[in-house]
Amino acid sequence: MFDYNLRINKKACFRMTLTRWILLGLTGFGLLIMLYRLLHGLGAVTNLSDEWPWGFWIYCDLILSALGACGFAVGILGHVLHIPEFKPLGRRALLMSFFCYVLVFLVLFIEIGRWDNFYWFFISFAWTSPLYEVAICITLYIILQFLELVEVWGDRYKRWVKVIVGFFMPVIVLLACILPFGQEAAYGAIYLAMPAKLNPIWYSQYLPWACLITSFSGGLCFVALEYRLVNRHYCKNSDDQVVIKALRIAGGVIIAYLVIKLIDLSVRGVWGEVFSGQTEGNMFLLETIVGFIIPAIIVFTPYVKRPVFQMIAAACGVAGILLNRFNFIFTGMADYAGVSYTPKWTEIWIVIGLASLMILCYLFALENLPIVSGKGERHGEVVSRPAIGMIRPDKGKRG
Repeated sequence: MFDYNLRINKKACFRMTLTRWILLGLTGFGLLIMLYRLLHGLGAVTNLSDEWPWGFWIYCDLILSALGACGFAVGILGHVLHIPEFKPLGRRALLMSFFCYVLVFLVLFIEIGRWDNFYWFFISFAWTSPLYEVAICITLYIILQFLELVEVWGDRYKRWVKVIVGFFMPVIVLLACILPFGQEAAYGAIYLAMPAKLNPIWYSQYLPWACLITSFSGGLCFVALEYRLVNRHYCKNSDDQVVIKALRIAGGVIIAYLVIKLIDLSVRGVWGEVFSGQTEGNMFLLETIVGFIIPAIIVFTPYVKRPVFQMIAAACGVAGILLNRFNFIFTGMADYAGVSYTPKWTEIWIVIGLASLMILCYLFALENLPIVSGKGERHGEVVSRPAIGMIRPDKGKRG
């Protein structure tokens, strides 16, 4: 009773299922809380304070931008370095990255104390501020990604639009591959201004590079995980070699990160903090083992040829991003703050509502644009929408 097509026009429609109705309900509830926040201020919906001015929302921003790095990671590999295996992943990585960054922008908007003055970001010209660089980079990156998606839209609906936008596409792609470098590094640069606040395990002059490197590996793991899950959902044949190559490049980047981190810890002499038995040291070990060592081992052993281990490696790579950002935002700052911080339920629900909206938009785009292709398929008029009743086929019918 919940599975039917919502017709938009002759070509576009959207399947409404029970899960999607639930997502729609979560979206509506989250938007109501967001409206309440805009009317009554941060104090009414958050547990933020002078000791914890950056909390759950900043954490969401950092992990979403890191996972959204899948767009520039695949763009560099497929369109700058011209590695042919990554070109089929370009559109899906672009779509995921776009909605991750739109969500980052929305969360940034609601966490600004005076949201009605948000435009000052763009007219203040604070060139020396890392936060200004982050805001400008995110805005420009979203605009460039939107233009790239316009070309994809034109591929199915208006060929002349594809031709016009496609003429400028080399410049757009190049700029879109450059901007995240400055943005991810700027996140780390913000914390360089807090030498007395951040635990020495994470505080380092190379922190901007750490944010950049881990976002690249995490983005590749994220797109590999999405590739497996979405192809399975839409009955597409997955190309194992594409996934393996993406994971092995991510593994190589992870090993480079681990080497740099080991050298950094040794030079600064903070191994005692790592093995102190305290929460900070234990969380760093958990982050390193689960998020970096396990996927690095899997991707360079024969186990990576098995789909289940590909999923494990990709999931661990994504978990590494979640743990890494959690540690230097919360774990590494807790001792200095001297007080505990727990997000208020309204903080969490606003993000859930906005994330549900982005998921619905993502699914709509998947099912109405030539984004997803299986092994041996070409983009064009191909869309990802199977017939009603085929959204979850029997196990034996999956490709």
